[in-house]
Amino acid sequence: MRWIIWIWLPAILLVTRGAEATMETEEVRSLLEKMQAEEAWGEAVLTDGRVRSLRVEELEADSVAVVEVVGALQEREAAYSLAEIRSLRTLGTHRIQARRAAYQQPKSGLLAFLLELPVPGAGYFYIGEHKQGLALMGLTVTAVGTAILTGEDTAAGWVPLSAWIKIASLAHLRDQVQTINKLAENVELGALPGREAAVPALRLKLNF
Repeated sequence: MRWIIWIWLPAILLVTRGAEATMETEEVRSLLEKMQAEEAWGEAVLTDGRVRSLRVEELEADSVAVVEVVGALQEREAAYSLAEIRSLRTLGTHRIQARRAAYQQPKSGLLAFLLELPVPGAGYFYIGEHKQGLALMGLTVTAVGTAILTGEDTAAGWVPLSAWIKIASLAHLRDQVQTINKLAENVELGALPGREAAVPALRLKLNF
């Protein structure tokens, strides 16, 4: 008898969660009205399980006319009754949300070196490695402060350590700049002509 309980319990939980996830018709209407006013995209889950990215064109009493996305880039007009929409969420003015790219513009190795040499961490701030820059600044302040507080005899002991840290940080900075510049050579950001306007494009240069 126990095995029957264990089989049906997950099913009961799934049904319960599905019922909780279903939105009321008025809630769907309110969100559709907001999307229409803001000309925003949304993602709808239909009662048959289909998921659609859509933008509201016209909202009626019990139905909505939309432009929906099918496939990767194809858009088409469609209409759904509000009762068909099980859940809905907004995506904003762009259906694909912007994300921060790992790509960086080329950096000057000479400028990074000139910044890092007198001010520990400045070269790393220049190339965008802010955490590394803060770590070096904090370590330098700690070393200098400790040397000052402990007197001249102890301060001499910090000189070799500080010199080693400086050499290591400059060598690492050089490697970071070379990596950024090599990536910039193989990645090109630009635009390609689209059907209605220019669209962002990314070109990768691969060497085999």
